[in-house]
Parts: sequence; C-alpha cells; structure tokens
Amino acid sequence: MERLDCHCNNYLWGKEGANSEVARLFAAGHPDFVINPKATYSELWMGTHPDGPARVRGSSRKLSTHIAASESAKNLSNNNSKKNNVHLPFIMKVMSIDRTLSLQVHPTKEQAVRLHARDPKNYPDEHHKPELAYALTRFELLCGFRPAKEMLMNLEAFPPLRRLFGIANCDELRNRINAGFEQKDTKCRIALAAMFKHMMNVEGAELRELLFDLFTLLDQGVRGALRDDTVDVIRKMASDFPGDVGIFGPLFLNHMVLQPGECCYYAAEELHAYLSGECVECVGCSNNTIRAACTPKYIDREALCDVLNYLMTEPEDYLVPGVPLAAAPHVDEYAPDCKDFQLHRIRIAASSSSEMKALPVLECASITVFVAGEGVLAEMDENEQEVKRQNVARGDIIYIPAGRSVKVISCSSSIEAYRTFSYEAGPDHDSRTVVPKQDIFSAKTIQTNEAPVKPRFALSYEEVFTVESEMDGMV
Repeated sequence: MERLDCHCNNYLWGKEGANSEVARLFAAGHPDFVINPKATYSELWMGTHPDGPARVRGSSRKLSTHIAASESAKNLSNNNSKKNNVHLPFIMKVMSIDRTLSLQVHPTKEQAVRLHARDPKNYPDEHHKPELAYALTRFELLCGFRPAKEMLMNLEAFPPLRRLFGIANCDELRNRINAGFEQKDTKCRIALAAMFKHMMNVEGAELRELLFDLFTLLDQGVRGALRDDTVDVIRKMASDFPGDVGIFGPLFLNHMVLQPGECCYYAAEELHAYLSGECVECVGCSNNTIRAACTPKYIDREALCDVLNYLMTEPEDYLVPGVPLAAAPHVDEYAPDCKDFQLHRIRIAASSSSEMKALPVLECASITVFVAGEGVLAEMDENEQEVKRQNVARGDIIYIPAGRSVKVISCSSSIEAYRTFSYEAGPDHDSRTVVPKQDIFSAKTIQTNEAPVKPRFALSYEEVFTVESEMDGMV
C-alpha cells in the first residue's frame, strides 16, 4: 500500500475557503497546503486520469507509472511490459458544491469513440463516464426526466413550458400517455425527444418572455408537480444563470435531495446537474461531458440531442442501497449496475483493545480516502505477518494493490473512510492530450480564477465560448 498526493481543483461552483470540505480534507492530508480563504475549492480527485493524476507520496512518480512498474500491474488485464502507465478504470472524488453545475450528459462507450473521432478537442477521451454520488451532507441534484404523470402535470400548470417544448410536441406526448403507452415506450421517448430538440432552439426575446411568464406563475403560487424547495432551486438557478434555458430544468427533471448516507447512480445518456452539497463521487476514468445549459462553455446541440435516452423515470430508480458485508459488518457496499466502480463505506469505532478489523481483500486495485478518525493500517503477507504499517488520519489517501490483505490494527478515534475499486481494466490514455492544470504540489495557495463570463445559451458553433475539457461543469 502507498500513501498518495492527489489533485484539488478550484472551479467557481465550489465552496469558498474553509467552508469547503474539499479544502478542509485536502489540507488535512497534504501538510504543505494552505487554504486560501478567497478561493473556491470544488473537487478532490483521486485516480490516475491524466487531467489530475495522483502521485506516490515522497516521489514525483505518478500512480499510473507506479502501477505499470509494480507487481500488481499483472492483475490488470490491459497491462503489458511495454506500458509506462496503467490506469485505473475509475476516478474517486470528493466534491463541495455551492453553485449549480452545468446541465449535462455523458456518452456511452460507443458514442464516446465516435465523438472523439469527430472532435477530439472537445471530447478528449474515447471512454464513457457513468457516475455515482454518495451524500456526505444534504446533497441536491437534478437527474433524469420526470415521470410521465409529473411531466403532464407541469405541462398543464405552466403554459410557458408547453411553448418552450412546442405545443404540438407536448400534445403528442400527452396523447400517447393517455392512450396507455408506458412512459418508457419508444413512442413516448420519440415525443419527448421532439420536445427537447424544440427547446434547444429557443433563445433571445422568446426565451426571456417565457422565463418572465414562468416566474409570474411561480409568484402567483402555481406549483404543478413542483415542491416548494424545487421552486427555490429554480430561483437560485435564475440568479446564478440569468436568462438561461436551463432555469426550466427542474420542471422536467427529477429534483432529488439525498440525505447523508444516501447514494444515487446514473449511467450514460442521463441528463443531470449537481445543485448543492458535498459528496463522494465515483466516475469512469473519463473527462467527456456534453453540456446542455447553465454554462458559458461549449454546447454541442447535435451531440446532446443524439446522446440522451429520453427516458421518463421515477427518482427512486436512481438510488443505490448500502449493503453490509457479512464477512465485514463494518463495511457497507454500494454496488450500482456498473462494472467501472463499486464503493465501500468503512466505519470502525474507536477502541482501546487490540482487536483488528480487516478490510476486504480485493483481487483488484483500490483507493481509500479517510474522512474521519485516526488509526494504524497494517499490510499483511500470505502468512498474515505484518510487512508494512501506515498511520492514517482524516485526509489521508491510500492506494491498495490487488490481492493485498490490509487490517486496521488500532483505532484511537472512530474511522470513516471510502474505498473505490473495480475489477475492470482501465483505459489507455497514452495518446491523450493533458488539460493544463495548476501544479498543486508546489503551490501553497491557489491561483485565483478569472472573472466569470456571463452565461448564455450557445446555439451555433460560431457562437460558442472557449472550449475546455470538463472537470467541473461550469467555469
């Protein structure tokens, strides 16, 4: 096992200074780091992706290089003796969110390959990017199209929404639902696709008028299927992104509120946006994002409309339960329908006894971040003899190679940690262009961001903003 130095970024949607769990956690685990009270801290990346690679502490060696050179690389099926870097199939993150991220979708593997071939600048990876979010605090997001019943309620209650989608398109969806078609039927999905594509072409004075009419109705108390806290989200989005078509998003997307310990997962093709709170996130080892709204960045209408699945879905369908492991009751497993990652939540109570708590032995590599507590880890050999010991505390990040036996041999204060792993082979990033980022290892304060550009909804390639790879969702 190895202690890691990881990557922290500073997008404007993050929380400021010590208000950010990302900043606090990063500072706890990186002794030379000093929190800048005026900077925003958005994500702590833990993985091998070239845009934010972890490094083995005490050296400048990237984790991907360490894996390629180590015995554990034999356990990764995409490795061979000529590779200089072997990548994990996942990125684990801690996120602190103060402002809404962009309304966005991620492509499937097949879609990502086509997008990369067509436009490698905007789609730098040939890989998909499923996502899981585990709530550390109250965590809000928009995810997936609302169920048909709620969609029809909001179309009826809010005439501006019908005009945004095209009245004839809305009538077509209503007629198909009323005719008894299931909400996931292809005919309903085709109708919803026509509505969404119409929305993507509304701009300027027409969009401003629709937004004015929407807020007039909200001020009058019209709610349709909306909760009051969803109306609060709409108002906040209007403040953060005035005049943006994404302000309508909560009317047709599920507004989910996760309490600490709750977890959700969504695959490719699902429209979503994180709104607020702090989470542990697991994603595929990719940086591909197609944006729809609430961003000054590049919006690819054609790719967006092609990639979406247009499924109307109950919000409960996105939840992932935590299941205690029979052989390790101090570990809860969050296992979505996805091969790219699984998440273990590890909780070990403080104890004065010498009783050891074993972490599950995994036949794959993993990364563990400690968010609370103090203790001592011991790596054991095949005879259960200790071969290495690490003191761990809040903020420490540990890489555990495949097949290693690791035990918590003492716990002076209660430990809470999160471990991400996958049995899949990681992607090949050898030919990928790295997105320039600040070198966090030499910096004691964070470079300030440029002033944000006023958001707008770009409708042609000539009107788009400067392109950046997506590590953030906004500015």
